[in-house]
Amino acid sequence: MGGKIVITIGREYGSGGRQIGQIIADRLGIPFYDKELLNRAEEESGLGVEVFDKMDEKRCSNLVYSFLRKPLRGSRKGIIGLKDFITMDDRLFFIQNQVLKTLAYEGSCVIMGRCSNVVLSKVEEAVHFFVKAPEDYKVKLLKQIYDLDEMAAIKLMRDTDKERKDYFRHYTGKDWGDSSLYNFIIDSSVIGYEATADIMCDIVSKKLNK
Repeated sequence: MGGKIVITIGREYGSGGRQIGQIIADRLGIPFYDKELLNRAEEESGLGVEVFDKMDEKRCSNLVYSFLRKPLRGSRKGIIGLKDFITMDDRLFFIQNQVLKTLAYEGSCVIMGRCSNVVLSKVEEAVHFFVKAPEDYKVKLLKQIYDLDEMAAIKLMRDTDKERKDYFRHYTGKDWGDSSLYNFIIDSSVIGYEATADIMCDIVSKKLNK
């Protein structure tokens, strides 16, 4: 693949956005970052990956009033320049943002969620997608993947999306899934994962050749 491309993918829970993102990364031969981003954040900060996992795309009430005074490792301390007193959630979000910007600078990649479309909105090489699907489609998928009954699948889907929505609103001041924040919004239920990935790869190819 010639040229650099940074692909961000927001997704409704159960829409298959993660699977589609992985397909795209495999086809283009570029790095894929979902939970992998947490490992990178841990490496950059010197904090345990489990700390980042607790606040991953959700606001953690058990951390909101916790304060992190441990200085960051290496030169990052000077770059971040944060005050001594700051909530754990906010500091971890700031660290994660630095990692997102570093990944976008380093080269082509696919990044899942984590407000990446807003954080990287000024990156010219970026294209921002949002993957959605009807509720019945998502519930059916979640029932199959996690062996859940109907009500449990609905609760899991709605709770997860609410966490993502609240997290996005808190840290960006914008609405998660707002069409103005993405270049393309795609319903994965219409033609399935593989064909949806085909369309997204075609869009990426056209952007690269523009």
